[in-house]
Amino acid sequence: MFRVASCALVLMMAFTGDADPVQGISARGGLSGYSRLQGTELMPTGFLRLQGRLLHISMDNSGGSYLLLPVTAAWGFYPDMEAALEVPVYLDGPGSEEDLLGDITAGFAWLYETARGGSSLVLSSHLRLPTGMEGRDRGTELDVGIATGTTFRLLRLQAYAAYVISGGRDPFEGSLTDYMSFSLGGASYVGEDIQVTWAMDGTTLGDLGLGCSCLYYLMDDMTLFGDVHAGMSGGESYSLSAGVAWNGGGF
Repeated sequence: MFRVASCALVLMMAFTGDADPVQGISARGGLSGYSRLQGTELMPTGFLRLQGRLLHISMDNSGGSYLLLPVTAAWGFYPDMEAALEVPVYLDGPGSEEDLLGDITAGFAWLYETARGGSSLVLSSHLRLPTGMEGRDRGTELDVGIATGTTFRLLRLQAYAAYVISGGRDPFEGSLTDYMSFSLGGASYVGEDIQVTWAMDGTTLGDLGLGCSCLYYLMDDMTLFGDVHAGMSGGESYSLSAGVAWNGGGF
């Protein structure tokens, strides 16, 4: 799967889009945004983003550590609408020798409203499929959320909240649980081609963390990025990631 994704990324780099470059990268779940901060600027119609990153996660309470390769694709298939897909591959970690595939996530976003001054409102949803390993991956989840953002001088402020229904490995036979998740942060340019972001994210289950990332727009259609996240409470101790995103038009 890693070879297939790598070859596809190289082949797609041969194409370039005619519109302005799309800023940002794919957030968790594949939709546009930043590492842990879902965005309010979606892919333009006919534009595709392919992204891959190496992600190291260290868990609390002797839960071990994992090395993942999440591969994502986000596509602006209709005006103000975006579809996304995230496929995580476990390269190392407890139990990963036999079960490389994690939970696949499909996402959808709709730009509901844009106001003067750069403010916008996006409705989104994710469906997580239980394709990963029991005890390691969360299993079936469906969330419905709302993201909003506004620009203040050179600072882009963003907030996101979602209601999540979790069904575990078998949502039709097991019990369903629900919780809320959120993220709050911002993004700002510190150079002509360098952007930094920061975010606080958490859930009503007790998870809370702080993270920051740096994006370097290498070319109009390619972005290099790195991210660090520290868990303040919950199961994750810290995580580090680095990756590349490519944008292209004509799709």
